[in-house]
Amino acid sequence: MNFFQQASDYLASLSFRGMKLGLANVRRLLERLDNPHHAFDSIHVAGTNGKGSTCAMLANILTRAGVRCGMYVSPHLETFRERIQVNGEMIAPEQVGPLVDAVRRAAEGEKGLNPTYFEFMTAMAFLHFKNAGVNAAVLEVGLGGRFDATNVVNPAVSVITSIGMDHMVHLGDTIESIASEKCGIIKPGRPVVAGMEQGAALDVARRVAHLRKSALFALGEDFTAVRRGAMPWGERFDYSSPAGALTGLEVSLAGPRQVNNAAVVARVIELLREQGYSIPDHSVREGLAAVFTPGRFERARAKPLVILDGAHNPQSAEALRDAAMERFGPKSLVIVFGAMMDKDYARMLEILAPLARAFICYTPPVERAADPAELAAAQKDSAIPTTVARTMDELLAALAAVPRDAVVLCTGSFYTIGAIRGALRSAPFHIGR
Repeated sequence: MNFFQQASDYLASLSFRGMKLGLANVRRLLERLDNPHHAFDSIHVAGTNGKGSTCAMLANILTRAGVRCGMYVSPHLETFRERIQVNGEMIAPEQVGPLVDAVRRAAEGEKGLNPTYFEFMTAMAFLHFKNAGVNAAVLEVGLGGRFDATNVVNPAVSVITSIGMDHMVHLGDTIESIASEKCGIIKPGRPVVAGMEQGAALDVARRVAHLRKSALFALGEDFTAVRRGAMPWGERFDYSSPAGALTGLEVSLAGPRQVNNAAVVARVIELLREQGYSIPDHSVREGLAAVFTPGRFERARAKPLVILDGAHNPQSAEALRDAAMERFGPKSLVIVFGAMMDKDYARMLEILAPLARAFICYTPPVERAADPAELAAAQKDSAIPTTVARTMDELLAALAAVPRDAVVLCTGSFYTIGAIRGALRSAPFHIGR
């Protein structure tokens, strides 16, 4: 067994330690590693939806501007290496083993440390960024914000993309409580850019920013984006703020809400310029126009057209519905749907139903996955044919029977689309008749 496989197996074993919110553990671990997160600037991104897209846009712009840029995101679709990137390149297999060994030795050197998978991976990312000499790192919060392992940084800019009802077991069952947790990333005296709509969540963000003497810049008030139209796989918009304006921007991610995310990114770039970063306008244009985020309205196959989208809660399902409806119209999609049991999948199915000519319910063999039969039972529109696929082979057989001119949308969970994405690339099979 090679070093990479040994390291991969060790990381997989950490998943049995479960989830643990709090910063004491990760701070102790990072101290034993000489605090690698102090070696670079950070842009810290929280929110219910849009975090991954926002991180990808920021990292792509910074890289194109000549900034050596790290990016740490979650979850991954096919390999944990997706989570840790420098200048758009995943961490190399030969770099994984030494990092795992270094973090493992640091953890085992202090009795009772026992980091979780996410704490361990966060320490790995920070150490890799330090070793790689990055100037700035774009960091996506894993869950919530206040007690997330990434919240040990003192960022150049904090970002909160949106706030909705998700992860209520851990974050609370009101918008205010969830917003309070996510606004925990706001640091004293550090600017924060808010992409959420007017309402209770933004009120919480303003209150926290005021208490911490942090300047808050809100979408729709302090900067604006005007959508100019949809492209087949992206959006056109104009951006303006007191710092300037950019017209005719394009972002290669589909849906009106990606315009909001891109506007948030543009405001972050302006704030980084104020802190000394040289980021020309053409890098913003090119970075937005060429951004790619796996599993966000991703074209996985052409004929039939297969789209992968990791929408995993009602808010993201609504954004997906809006983007797909504008491009394909009602009752036009064969939807492969697979959600985790702790999600409001009945509401998600209801939101997606206007798009569906048929549903196929499938979930990968992971512990949190809902039973596909339960998903099918939760689909209440009797006019939409709904079937169950319990294995990947059954799913592929069902897809082989769809018309070749159909559009297939796979969604409901990043676990689901990650499994399908891997099968699409690695298995020789036919889709469509």
